[in-house]
Amino acid sequence: MKGKFFVFVALPYANSGLHLGHIAGAYLPYDVFRRYLKLRGFEVISASGSDEHGTPITIKAIREGISPEDIAKKYHKINLEIFNRMSIEFDAYIETSSKLHKEITADFLKVLMANGYIFEAEMTQPFCVKENLFLADRYVKGKCPNCGYESATGDQCENCGQTLEPNELINPICIFDQTTPEFRQTKHLFFKLSKLQDELLKYIESRDAWRQNVLNYSRNFISKGLKDRPITRDLSWGVDAPFEGYEQKKVYVWFEALIGYLTGVSEVLGSQKEALALWKDKEIKHYHFMGKDNIAFHSIIWPGMLLAHGDMTLPYYIAANEYLNFQGEKFSKSKGTGFSMLQMLEKYKAEYIRFGVLYNLPEDHDSDFSIEEFQNRVNTELIDKFGNFVNRALILAFKKGTVTADQIAQNDLDLEAERTIGNSISSMINEMNSVHIRNAFRVWLDLAYFGNSYVTKRKPWEACKKDDANCNAAIYTGAKLVFALAVLGQIFLPDTSKKILSWLGYEHPVEISEGLNFPVLKLTTKPEKLFEKIEDKELNLKLQIARVEGVTDHPNAERLYLLDLDLGDSKRRIVSGIKNSYSKDALIGKNIVVVTNLKQAEIRGEKSYGMLLAAEDENGIHLVIAPDSASIGEEVKIGDMQITSTEISIEEFRKFSIKTVRSDSCTVPALFLDDRQLFLEIQNGKLVLDGSPKEGLRVK
Repeated sequence: MKGKFFVFVALPYANSGLHLGHIAGAYLPYDVFRRYLKLRGFEVISASGSDEHGTPITIKAIREGISPEDIAKKYHKINLEIFNRMSIEFDAYIETSSKLHKEITADFLKVLMANGYIFEAEMTQPFCVKENLFLADRYVKGKCPNCGYESATGDQCENCGQTLEPNELINPICIFDQTTPEFRQTKHLFFKLSKLQDELLKYIESRDAWRQNVLNYSRNFISKGLKDRPITRDLSWGVDAPFEGYEQKKVYVWFEALIGYLTGVSEVLGSQKEALALWKDKEIKHYHFMGKDNIAFHSIIWPGMLLAHGDMTLPYYIAANEYLNFQGEKFSKSKGTGFSMLQMLEKYKAEYIRFGVLYNLPEDHDSDFSIEEFQNRVNTELIDKFGNFVNRALILAFKKGTVTADQIAQNDLDLEAERTIGNSISSMINEMNSVHIRNAFRVWLDLAYFGNSYVTKRKPWEACKKDDANCNAAIYTGAKLVFALAVLGQIFLPDTSKKILSWLGYEHPVEISEGLNFPVLKLTTKPEKLFEKIEDKELNLKLQIARVEGVTDHPNAERLYLLDLDLGDSKRRIVSGIKNSYSKDALIGKNIVVVTNLKQAEIRGEKSYGMLLAAEDENGIHLVIAPDSASIGEEVKIGDMQITSTEISIEEFRKFSIKTVRSDSCTVPALFLDDRQLFLEIQNGKLVLDGSPKEGLRVK
């Protein structure tokens, strides 16, 4: 490997905060590889950004009653915070709503038009009669014709990854009003992808170093025949189509988001012209990181766009990870499956999360994540093995003082350690060159295991009963093992490795090389404890903010209501016995708190999918309510507890002690656990009891 590199990672939709599956699927592998190249001395430009024009953003905006731009800006900021806290870095992290991106997209389109790869044609597009508008593809859901998945969207099936058109869905419905859309003819611009089929097949077959999942998916995609793809849509939010007669249409998000890589490089260089010139430089290798649901866009469609543009370098390597699952299901913000990154970062150090994800990285197959295993791996592998070894080796080195390579007399154990260091460096370089990041991480971890074994066998405390070259060798070799782990670990655990290297006298990053040099051992700062073990702070109680959309009388019970709730990305109905305390009108529009991991129940013949929180006194029932500023669907934070979401029974729920307490002249809910009082909190505002009842009431 030599030369210059572009390293890209797929642009995330700016419609929600990133979850742990995103980090495992694309962003941490990208960061590890980018750090590796830089520490090998290569020139690297890295880029990503917020995909701000996707349909999920407009759906979120409609549901929250604010503009798509506000949604995009909000989550662009949140995701940048997540990346910063996770030490995931970019040379450019763009916004696709920026003026620069719009200009570059327009220029790119004009070149494709001039080269004969864009044409006008009529297409059938779903139209909602009730709303009197054409529907974006993701506004339509139905059964996938390929795998039978019941909730496929009109652009792609989340289950099998097949790209779709809305009219291909079986039993399509509009996601807003559940009506069946009409399919009407409308004019759009199309990208002539079919013309590039032979070139793209040849390109795919030349990529024999790619991962098998990427090659298999790409070959299968092409074997079905490449279709010309629409690149404009009848939307109000997006990049304007830069052609006469198309002023009211927007560039389809899948097309313009891919051009974000060119925008990113242009931003770094300060020049689109210079970026285009580098794209024509065949010596620069382009690496792309993404989840497996994004393969076709990067292995076929983006290369097709580059071929159509003319004389542009195609992606050198496509690194697509499989899914990180939670309890057998793909991580999903919309379905409430798994953990958001903000949740994880509230509970755990970023280095712990990086370690846990790398240990279970889903490179070749889906892997399952559990908090129990994550905590156990961090405590036993990172802390007990790596952290313990570093502490044992460097405390002795600090006591000893300065040792140089000519003051040692190494025995067989020391020489074995030297060989192991050299072999580990070579193995890790080979694995990273092949983009086998999980394997490289295991090489690093195996070196930590070896370090523990070395100290146990070498017994430097015994060797140093006499201050001589043998003692020096035992301490020097242990410290060199730590040095090697810190140098190699810069790509995995950058903050921890930086701290260790500073103890060893290295204030700047150390390049990763085969002949790693460690001439002098000199610790001027006493090493401190690297890590604290994770204490189990799990709570299986998932509470979310829900807005009451509809209220009807229970058909079989005089005192019960049926409440239809909006949870942001989903809807549900619950049965509730609050009829004697609240009228229907008083409930409509209220933001209430609902237990969403409660097992489904049937109450007097009606199914209930959850339960609201309320307290009761002699004056009636008092709902736990959230202010209008609360985000619908937001998960309620309970003190410093890590929330899990396994289904619980009503009996299990009743074991929780939630009571009313007074705080800042309000009555608020708090959970009492052991000797602790944990407030129920949200980001915007606070939860209170409607009507301010007295303290000490049980919330149920």
